[in-house]
Amino acid sequence: MNPLKSALYVVAQLFYRAVLLWFCLLLLLYLGYKLAERSYAIDALPAPLEVDGLVLVGGESGFREGCGVAVLRMSPALRARLQREGLAALQQARQARGYAGDDYYRYEPWQALPAQGDGDGLAPIFLGLQCADADDELSARIGRASQGYYTTKHEGALLVLPREGLIVFGYFG
Repeated sequence: MNPLKSALYVVAQLFYRAVLLWFCLLLLLYLGYKLAERSYAIDALPAPLEVDGLVLVGGESGFREGCGVAVLRMSPALRARLQREGLAALQQARQARGYAGDDYYRYEPWQALPAQGDGDGLAPIFLGLQCADADDELSARIGRASQGYYTTKHEGALLVLPREGLIVFGYFG
């Protein structure tokens, strides 16, 4: 093999390894971001809301503002407690588990669906579903829900749908 071919072969190998390393780094950063996003969504929920899985977490964010939604499966224990106790099961669930003492993550008293008035309090849920590019079926399923409970906080809303087995946290702002 002549020296020029040898040198090109070495350069090509180094380039291939650099591209592969860059791809692995980007993948690692993406996975880290997705884990942090999931953790944020769960930390924004009050502790009594037990989660059994993740359906969707997504959104958009800018420099300081953003919108999005987290749709989570509720645990069977929470579902049973809600069927047994109704709204009373949620009365103490007013502070986000990951932000104790932070008023920004303090929820208003829980209310039963349908939302009072024009339902503006649930706007962060539906805006968040749009920001997350949620599929039409999931958005319709959440929008059709007529039984459940909701609460709001500054720039956010939380919806618990026992019949569907879903917990929906939306934020906008």
